[in-house]
Amino acid sequence: MSNFAGKNNFFKVSKIKIILICLCIFIFAFGVGYYVSFIRNFKWTQDIVSGIVPVRENNFNYQFIYPLLGYKFGNARYLMEDKDLEQQINTYVQNQYQNNTINNISVFYRNFLNNKWAGVNADVQFHPGSMMKVLVMMAYFREAQLDPSILQQNLIYSDDINKQISVLNYGQNSNLVVGQSYTVDQLIQTMIKDSDNGANDLLLKYINHKILDDVFNDFNIKNPDATTDFTISTTQYSDFLRILYNSTYLSEINSEKALSIMNKSTFHDGISAGVPTGVNVAQKYGEYVDTDALHQNIKNIELSNCGIVYFPNNPYEVCINVKGSYSGDGHLDEQKLASIIKDISSIIYNYINNKK
Repeated sequence: MSNFAGKNNFFKVSKIKIILICLCIFIFAFGVGYYVSFIRNFKWTQDIVSGIVPVRENNFNYQFIYPLLGYKFGNARYLMEDKDLEQQINTYVQNQYQNNTINNISVFYRNFLNNKWAGVNADVQFHPGSMMKVLVMMAYFREAQLDPSILQQNLIYSDDINKQISVLNYGQNSNLVVGQSYTVDQLIQTMIKDSDNGANDLLLKYINHKILDDVFNDFNIKNPDATTDFTISTTQYSDFLRILYNSTYLSEINSEKALSIMNKSTFHDGISAGVPTGVNVAQKYGEYVDTDALHQNIKNIELSNCGIVYFPNNPYEVCINVKGSYSGDGHLDEQKLASIIKDISSIIYNYINNKK
């Protein structure tokens, strides 16, 4: 009887040992797994954080400072991607492609409150046209920070500039009067508010090209005059708006002034048409007409519109480019392209409004 009891106790002890050994193995495996997972997550976090780098002015005119423009978020930006909004925009874009006269629609959106963003074809290059007038304005305001009197300088609108504009097949005539004098400040207002080409050309004639070149270099883009086919993406152009909004390039006073002028734009068929009346939109639009070699026949039309929408307590920027083929029967015009921009603007505004 005692032998049987001894064997029974031995088996009990053995079972306990086995259970303890298994438990130790489990704890060890769990610990190793946790450690490996921790190291992987730590390295992933480290890579994400190290990928967030400052973007600074691309010039070396200063000895003791290196001005900050903003930040590039690297892979961290994908953590801020608003995929729900992106899906809504993309669904609309794909439906528009069913109409074979639309070649491409590019959209980039960024929420200034939480840095959420969405993009559809946002890295596709487009011709910005008159939207580059914003950089001309920024160059003059940059110079005005050194010499405020530059904005009160008087410039005379000449017949040569007027003729230069009138020979453009698809350009708009200027509202300026030949022989009349205008201050630089008045010309900037007209150039941005009415997208007046005469004001733009007159300002370019007398601009400080060193400062204008610095603007292009600081933003790491080519001088449009140095290339026959200048293009940019909606993502890239949106950086100009963000820089103005954050006042990281111009002074606070001049950044405020620049955006207030853009808020007076007379173009009401795009982004601003997609938001309720009374909502401020600091914007610029541009049109580009692609013709044949003889500049007689239209091949494509591009309409671009980028701006900051001052949604109550939640401002955001949106940049949209629409490119369409011209069939020659007049079916594709600026209004058709503008209506697409309006629809996308409305999708974004309603999305944010529904999230309140």
